[in-house]
Amino acid sequence: MAQLPSDPSALLKGFKKAQQRQELATTDVAYLKLDKAGIWTYGSEETEIEDGSKWAINPSTMATGFAAWEDSTKVGEEMEPVTSDNVVIRGQLPDVGASWSPQTAMQLKCLSGEDKGNEVLYSTTSKGGVRAFKTIVAAITARIEAGFTDIIPVVELDVDSYKHKKYGKIFVPDLKVVEWLALDAKDAPGETNTKAIEKPPEEAEAEEVEEVEEAPPKRRRRQRTA
Repeated sequence: MAQLPSDPSALLKGFKKAQQRQELATTDVAYLKLDKAGIWTYGSEETEIEDGSKWAINPSTMATGFAAWEDSTKVGEEMEPVTSDNVVIRGQLPDVGASWSPQTAMQLKCLSGEDKGNEVLYSTTSKGGVRAFKTIVAAITARIEAGFTDIIPVVELDVDSYKHKKYGKIFVPDLKVVEWLALDAKDAPGETNTKAIEKPPEEAEAEEVEEVEEAPPKRRRRQRTA
C-alpha cells in the first residue's frame, strides 16, 4: 500500500481539485451562447435570456484550456480550473486532427426574472468570450486582494459589437458586474453532477480592427423552434 501524505491539508487540496475537474466534465446544466445575431440563448430550445436578468458566476467552475473542433464536432478538450496549479500547454496536447484553440468555461445561475434558478454553462473559444472571461477573473482577483469576502460576481448578460473590415458586424459578450455575493449567500450558485450535452462552437472571431460603438440589438423573449 502506498504511503499516505503526512500533511492532511495536501490531501484535501488534491481532492478539491479533483472535485472541480469533475464539476467541469459532468454537468447537466444547459449551454449558454451568444449567437451570430447578438442574442444570448440557452438550452436545446435556444430560449432567449430575459433582458436585465441577473446571473451569478460560480468561481469554482471557472476554467481555462483548449478545445479542438472539426466541423461541428468537438474532437478534443483539455481544461483546468483557474484554481489549479496545473496549466494546459498547447504544445503538449495530442494530435487530434484539428487545431487547438484557447477555451474558457464557467457556470452561472440566474437570480431574477423568468429564468430564476436555472443554471447554465458558458464554454467558448471566441476571442470576445475569452476576453470577457479574463475580465471577470481580474475583477475577482482584485476583490480578493482587497480583502473582500463577497467574491461571487453577479452579472448582466449584455452585448457589444464592432465593425470588422471583412466580416462586418461582430457581436461580443459584455458581462457587466452589478453586485457581489458572499460564498455562503442564499442565492450563491450551487454544484451540478451529471453528463453534459455537447454543442457546436460559437463562430470564431477574426482579427479585430478599430471598434465602432453601436447599440446592441433589442432582444425578445422567445423559444426557437426547429
